[in-house]
Amino acid sequence: MPSPNNPISLLATLLCITACNETVPEKPDIYTPVLLSMNDVSVLYPLPDPEDPTQLRASDVGAYGELFPEDLSDQIPTFGATSDDMLVYSMLRVVSLRFDACGGMPESCRPEIRLVMQPISRDGRARDTALHLFYYIDDFAETVATLRELRALEPETAVSAPLDVHPSLVAQGVDGAYGAALRERVLELTGVDRLHRITFFLRAPSTTPNWFMGGFEVVDGETSTLKIEGVRDDVQQVILDAAGESYNYQISPAGISVEDGSDFLSSEAMAAATDTQRAEAFASYLRVENPKVYVPDQLSCVGCHLSTFVTGVAEREYGLMASAFPDDGYVSATRDLQLRSGAANNPTSLRALGWFDFDPMISRRTVNDTAQVLDTIEADYPDLR
Repeated sequence: MPSPNNPISLLATLLCITACNETVPEKPDIYTPVLLSMNDVSVLYPLPDPEDPTQLRASDVGAYGELFPEDLSDQIPTFGATSDDMLVYSMLRVVSLRFDACGGMPESCRPEIRLVMQPISRDGRARDTALHLFYYIDDFAETVATLRELRALEPETAVSAPLDVHPSLVAQGVDGAYGAALRERVLELTGVDRLHRITFFLRAPSTTPNWFMGGFEVVDGETSTLKIEGVRDDVQQVILDAAGESYNYQISPAGISVEDGSDFLSSEAMAAATDTQRAEAFASYLRVENPKVYVPDQLSCVGCHLSTFVTGVAEREYGLMASAFPDDGYVSATRDLQLRSGAANNPTSLRALGWFDFDPMISRRTVNDTAQVLDTIEADYPDLR
């Protein structure tokens, strides 16, 4: 014990006792930012069960009204289709959705959520026809924050996973924890009052590979015909003649495209082209698929829908590879851009993010757009909590 006559020794002892009795504060946890995956910003649902009430339908009501009122559905042209081919309103189900930080032309873009609806037959088959519905989002930062919160509900979906049928929706079902929370968020963001564009992709009749593409702008509930870029018309038609390994796409009206991919519109034209011409056409389609080169509003409908298949043929038959065209194709050092569907092998499927009969279809342009949206989110909406 220190001597009471030694004040320095006594002070040292008191300080030691005080320090020893104090609790050492814990170091604060270092917050790890939540990273989003490709499947968080572009969601491909499992093929909907037409009888499942948890599947999002056109008649469901969101915070801003019905998702897609029937009177708007009645304005979609039928092109002579019968009830076996048409966009039957009661059969429409949401098959996919996408979040976009900057929808529209670059100088006037706004955040959006896009829903893709397809008619689902009683046998569970998806008809080869679709609606693409575009809704404005006011607060994209809040939306991104919610998507990050949803990550805790989808342990089956790896951040590094390529775009695919959503792994957690497959594992849990659409009525599982993740699916239910996603549905709630979608309904909070959507409704006819936020709907500003409708595009359609109709196969009519369904027995032949004959498609019509067009759309409408929506302002205050009133629709006006959307003029297709470069086409000078409001509808673009694609007719496919295919037999065995040969194919021939006929486009009407062909219009004036910013890219000329005509050498790939038929297997005969691709075979007749020189190596240089094939390389030029291949690079052209790579640019069509590249969101750093063009936004969708700068392109006609057909190019994006055909590119995945025709470039797939060029790769298989003529050995052309995107890696040889780094100035034209989209590249990413951080995203897995592999194509996880049969879109590159099926000439009769022009689906971008949906279903063809019982098969999922994802286009190359959709994969690239998704990766670019993720880059934009990480750059402009960092997780700073």
